Amino acid sequence: MFKRFFAVLLSLVLALSCLITARADVAVSELNQLDKLKGQWRTSGFRGTLTGETTGDMSALFGGDTWKQLQEILTKWSLSLTHTNQNASAFEGDETVLTLLNSEGAEAARFNVLTDASGVVYLQSPLLDDNGLYYAFDSGFDWSSLVFPTENGWPSLLHVLAEISRASKNWQEKAQPYLEQFSLKVNRWLQSYVTTSTEQDESGNYVTTTVYEVPIAAVKQETLQLLVDFYTNRELLALLSEIVTAEEAAAYLQPSMLTGFLKMIDNVKLDGSIRVRRQNDTLSGDVLFDSVSMPFAGALPVKELTITHVPKAEEGELWELSAALDGEQVGVAFGQDIEIALTAQNSGEAIWTGSLLVILPASDDPESLIQEDQTLFSCSYNLNIPEPKDNNDVYASRYERAYEMTLVVKPDDQMGLPPLSLNGTLVIYSKTSSQMSVVYVESGLTLTDLERESTVGLKFSGKTASRWTPTMLANALSSSLRIDMMSAQNRLAQLGELVARLTGSLTKIVIGQ
Repeated sequence: MFKRFFAVLLSLVLALSCLITARADVAVSELNQLDKLKGQWRTSGFRGTLTGETTGDMSALFGGDTWKQLQEILTKWSLSLTHTNQNASAFEGDETVLTLLNSEGAEAARFNVLTDASGVVYLQSPLLDDNGLYYAFDSGFDWSSLVFPTENGWPSLLHVLAEISRASKNWQEKAQPYLEQFSLKVNRWLQSYVTTSTEQDESGNYVTTTVYEVPIAAVKQETLQLLVDFYTNRELLALLSEIVTAEEAAAYLQPSMLTGFLKMIDNVKLDGSIRVRRQNDTLSGDVLFDSVSMPFAGALPVKELTITHVPKAEEGELWELSAALDGEQVGVAFGQDIEIALTAQNSGEAIWTGSLLVILPASDDPESLIQEDQTLFSCSYNLNIPEPKDNNDVYASRYERAYEMTLVVKPDDQMGLPPLSLNGTLVIYSKTSSQMSVVYVESGLTLTDLERESTVGLKFSGKTASRWTPTMLANALSSSLRIDMMSAQNRLAQLGELVARLTGSLTKIVIGQ
């Protein structure tokens, strides 16, 4: 599995330096109420309740039995949330409590999430353990290792990259000169693989086309050289050691590891080329077309990936993504690839339209399946995400910021599914402009069967409150089991037991089985 990370790394070396980003001048309003809520979440308490509701009949989508169970759950149960900090001025831990309430408001189950001053997270619930045991792990624990298990407990490279992306602004500024050095080296290397041509289009405008086509073998060789440069840069190694765990530093930041890594990369087998194609208006320099294609050759469930971006298509900005997945690796099909095609077109200021197609390729058999029979899922969609609206009404004593989102999905006829809409709303408001006044939150998420006008939805209502002292941190510190300090095998076994117990406990409480 560890070799897979290096295979992915080889495929991404070029992409990191040639990645096309779409830039748009977006007017960003002052996040008054949102910032106010964030500030009070850190310095005050918060209380809220999540409830559900259903209307009509959505058994065509969920199935009869599942729909009945869903109605039963959403109409009879609610979830209460409370949150507070140990010390608002100097972080000394916080406490979040989730409580399952029945229709009469009585507590049926409780789940406690605690964090101490050192960043250790503690989970405790009667649903997990009868004796009040807390299950603990460091907040920086690499949970991706459960999804992408590594050989012999080797720390995940994905987690290291995530820590780099989440690092503080101060650290990012210190690292920037080193990143620019590597970027400059890669850009110079890329010049050996670029071809450029200029032609007139049908309108008489001159268009410059730039193509990078780099064989994987060349990417591999350049990665070897970058590793040598990386491990001989003592200042960069010391800087990276500030944000990764001791285990990760020992695995990735020791110069003595260079020889082993060079051998591993040399043994990675990848074929094909990475191809980046860009077209610009020669006079204005505006980007007209961008695409990047990368082969993964089984390094991940993704075998091939192509992303295309047309900033100014006839009907608006256009994105297209096509990918081939290994059906066996994703557990859907054996011996076949799954093809995915996704399009997204900006047909209005905040409106995106497009389609999604997921199919299995035809068999080699002469009586192979037609596309309709191969299709796993296909639909068209319309997504509307307008800019948030601010409304500060002094006379009505209401200062608010409102968000909304609407997604309409129309499955193709052969899917046998009704057209659906998903509507989301979020309103954050207070009754005075004071930074200390209570902040209220009202939100909702509703799924609608547009044929039957039936719905299933969730609503959340909450507000900030006076801070109180967490009551369970002392118990957590004295009675806990550190999951992150177990061996990988024992950790997976322990988590499997917890998931099984949690599922069984919730089933008995909510459904009564």
